[in-house]
Amino acid sequence: MVLSQLNQWQQLAFCSALCERNFPNYQLFCELEGLDAQPSRKILNKVWEYLRGQLKSLKNMEKQLEQLTDLIPNPDEYEQYGVYPAMDTLLALQSSVQAILDSSIGDAENIQSLFQSRLSEVLEMQNIEKSESELWQRQLDLEAQVYELITSKTSHADMVKTLIPMSQDGGVSSLGICLEDE
Repeated sequence: MVLSQLNQWQQLAFCSALCERNFPNYQLFCELEGLDAQPSRKILNKVWEYLRGQLKSLKNMEKQLEQLTDLIPNPDEYEQYGVYPAMDTLLALQSSVQAILDSSIGDAENIQSLFQSRLSEVLEMQNIEKSESELWQRQLDLEAQVYELITSKTSHADMVKTLIPMSQDGGVSSLGICLEDE
């Protein structure tokens, strides 16, 4: 899997899939801190709209980027570890929005590394080897499935229809966080 060789749309789709997969991390953080996750959810939905070819104007995305910057949690302001996975999710989302606005941005490898590093850190804290971790294997499997799908000859709209539920992975994040639907 060579992410740097993907085109801009494919890289954006890959990053968006990882954002979707890890959104429960951000939702749990918001729930614990009494924050509203909906503004970020709406931004991620706008990214999916763009990927489907349904977004009519990029001006709205510029506003979304400004709003998103204010939503990224600062680890210095919170005592719980959950701020880090929450921050990762919104940094990846920010990168996705920036990639919509600037087609030269291709952060798929960086976003993949960000989420894999956080998962690796969590596994280390739990004294679990990657080779023995179901979460690690699920992450690698999901990345491979997403890569296979985005490099297939499927239309963008059909691809996104498949990609969203695939990325949601039954509502379980890469860290194993699962929240009931509200």
